[in-house]
Amino acid sequence: MKKIAVLMALLCVISVSAFAEGSASFAKDGVIIEPGSLNANAGLAFGYYGYGIGVGGGAEYAIGKFTIAEKLPFVYGAAARVGFYFGSGFDLAVGAMGTLHFCWAALGLPDNMSWINNIDTYIGLGLQVLPTFGFNSIAGTNYFLSKSLAINVESGLNSTYLGVLYKF
Repeated sequence: MKKIAVLMALLCVISVSAFAEGSASFAKDGVIIEPGSLNANAGLAFGYYGYGIGVGGGAEYAIGKFTIAEKLPFVYGAAARVGFYFGSGFDLAVGAMGTLHFCWAALGLPDNMSWINNIDTYIGLGLQVLPTFGFNSIAGTNYFLSKSLAINVESGLNSTYLGVLYKF
């Protein structure tokens, strides 16, 4: 129930700013996360193995870009994530992943849907080294409020995060 309340609050905040007339698009050549950019995110974690709260974050370096069907650009990178969880005890999760980003601006939607141009969706796959060693994945969405600041929602590394992303 708490997850639904947090998601609804996030959607309200996004919709107030997103649907404003004249929403500016921060995408350049169909991407927001550009090759060569360094991105850092931090947020509150909830739902660690179904219980507990915590904090998490990480950094990512966008390495390069490729295009599918001469129209859909994707940006790939390398990311590191860490999470600290407080529930019945203290847990630490650490992982390193390869990532793949897609910016919705590449779709060339009509002007009345220009707010979608500021959404960047990504997935990642890699290794988790703590609390156990194994494969792990992440998936998330960023809604950019400016060229460098975004609201970030991410799931993975044993939890779901709601926070911010800053692009350097």
